[in-house]
Amino acid sequence: MTSEKSRYSGTMNGTIFVVAGGCSSHVSDYATAIPTWSIFRDQNYGFVKLTAFNHSSLLFEYKRSSDGRVYDSFTVDLDYRDVLSCVHDHLLSNNYY
Repeated sequence: MTSEKSRYSGTMNGTIFVVAGGCSSHVSDYATAIPTWSIFRDQNYGFVKLTAFNHSSLLFEYKRSSDGRVYDSFTVDLDYRDVLSCVHDHLLSNNYY
C-alpha cells in the first residue's frame, strides 16, 4: 500500500479491511481517545470511490458528499498473475461476443 502517511506504507500479505460509513455523522461525537487502528476520522457525510487500474492496482478515495473533494486515499497494488488469460483474452481476441 502507498500513501503520504507512513501508517499506510509497506508490504502486507493478507486481507485489507476498510470501515467507511457516515450515516449518523452528527448524532454523537467521537471518544476522546483515538485507537491505534483508526487512521482517519470525519463527522461529515461521505462516500468511497474505488477505481481499478490495469488488473493490479486499486485506488480507494474517501470523498465528502458536500463538496466531492478527496479527504483520504490510498492505493493497493497486487503482484498480478494473469491466470485467466488463456480463457478471457482468447475469447476477446477471436471476437466471440
